[in-house]
Amino acid sequence: MLTSLAAPSTAASGDDARTIYYLLPAVEGESDSRGRLIEATLSVKPSPGGGFKVVAGGEVDPTTELSMKMAALNALLLAGVSCRSVEVSISIRSQGPVAGPSGSLATAVAVVMAAAGYDDVSVHGNYGYVITGAITPGGLAAKVGGIPAKCAAANREGYVLAIPLSNKADAPPDCSYAAVAGVLDALSLMGWPRPAFSYRGGLPEAFNESMLGIAEDMRSNALKALEDARGRVPREDYSRESEAIKGLIERSVEAERYSPYAAASLAFTALTRAYTLSYLASLQEGLKPGEALAGLESELESLRAELDGMEKEGSMLYIEMLAVAYTRLADAEASIESLKASPPGEPSSAAAQLGYIKARLESVEGWLKTAGAVKDIGRELRSEDLRIIYSVFREYGYTSADYGRSLVEYMINAYNLPEGRFAPYLAALSKLVSEARMYEERGNYVAAIGFLRDAVSMTLQVVSAAPEEAPQPEDLELYRREMEAIISVLLARASSLGFQSGLTEAYIQYAEVLAGDDPQLAIAMMEEATASAILWSIAAEAMESQLEAPAQPAPTGQDTLAQRIETGAVVAFAFATAGLLFTLGVYITARSFARSSRIW
Repeated sequence: MLTSLAAPSTAASGDDARTIYYLLPAVEGESDSRGRLIEATLSVKPSPGGGFKVVAGGEVDPTTELSMKMAALNALLLAGVSCRSVEVSISIRSQGPVAGPSGSLATAVAVVMAAAGYDDVSVHGNYGYVITGAITPGGLAAKVGGIPAKCAAANREGYVLAIPLSNKADAPPDCSYAAVAGVLDALSLMGWPRPAFSYRGGLPEAFNESMLGIAEDMRSNALKALEDARGRVPREDYSRESEAIKGLIERSVEAERYSPYAAASLAFTALTRAYTLSYLASLQEGLKPGEALAGLESELESLRAELDGMEKEGSMLYIEMLAVAYTRLADAEASIESLKASPPGEPSSAAAQLGYIKARLESVEGWLKTAGAVKDIGRELRSEDLRIIYSVFREYGYTSADYGRSLVEYMINAYNLPEGRFAPYLAALSKLVSEARMYEERGNYVAAIGFLRDAVSMTLQVVSAAPEEAPQPEDLELYRREMEAIISVLLARASSLGFQSGLTEAYIQYAEVLAGDDPQLAIAMMEEATASAILWSIAAEAMESQLEAPAQPAPTGQDTLAQRIETGAVVAFAFATAGLLFTLGVYITARSFARSSRIW
């Protein structure tokens, strides 16, 4: 199978830099109604060890620089080109400071063109488009500000403005624009064919059987907890919760036909609510939260000892399950600490936290069980392999986390948003990164990989491409198609090198189950799938030099490249980065930053 849209040899060989020109639409303050277009030049050249720099007429804001680096890493990953093999330079011809992330999508598109061998080409001059949008770490186009002024600037010069899909409502009626969901969508505007098929990794029978068993156990325990609460809480509360819990159990049973992982997740949600009801009854009868926590803490320490004692070598699926177990255990521990620090309040609040903790600990048991079931299935990873993988993945993970943190701070300052709104996100992200570093120092790369992967996932969801309200069905389908295409690019490359992510496919299946009644959570699950695909595509890159993979033939020109795309070759892109403008930026989606009780 061909595994790149632009062959690595075209991206990383030769002595001459490739140059792409493009325009960045910018606005100067909220009162600016005309906007302006800023010239930007992208240059990519081979460079052992890699390199990255941004030059502008004034100071470059940290958010701008991070968005550019994030775009570079994402595009290089999609291209199958190591960021340590090329130097990316961006020159922004501004007359003053440059701030915000909304030029990164345009730069990513320019980078793809350079990766394909284009040189001395203008995105606006040759194709008639000016692009605005902030790239997410997963390659989607995130919502930005200043659309009316940007449209005025682009249309005034005869160009069509490409905007993120989530910005459609912001475009004036007379604006000539095209809405895109992500990098691949933007490229299609300029005649680039999309991947001709969806690459979906399979799930081993042992994984599915484990999920089905776990789902059954959780449903059974949920019914027991529900029965335990009968007659101990007000009848109205019991009736309402009983109906909701039984409805979740029915959905879990139905989901078994389509997605065992979804069945387990739905059962986990039912279990959380049932335990909450049971704890509410006990608290109302005089149980102190501290007394309940003592037993849960003991259970947590027992699980930690079991997890720490498990072998840290095995199949990729086994490593993936252990990594998840570490993050879920930390989630339970953080919830325990949160409850301890909370002032006395309503029993219902403490019951909800206790119910979640108890269910989360049971989920850890499930992940350990599944790890044992898949330990010998698939490509084996040794301790040294994991060290190498983490050493490469850490740059992507830390850059994603820094990007997310910087975006939040930028939005708070630029749009006068309340800091408290994002405090949970910043605290949770900081915790994930610190856990990754702690386990890295201990040499436990399984846990470090798990926490850093979750940091990427959290950044994907806070730098959300979707608006805060649920997308329209037609928009949801466009998001799904874009994410599926991006995931296909990543998975096909990883699979060709012997890396198969079980969780990526599991998350996609769960998203399909959720799409009908909870499209926003379905998007979140696709973002989870993207985070896992990113991790294992990077793992494949890190280990490629150790594999005896046959060399891929290099395309010779645009026609050959297009043929490779049309025949399903995946992994598209090359060296990238992202440029920016003046006061614009992404909108941060207001979601709960605690791990959802619907994701077991």
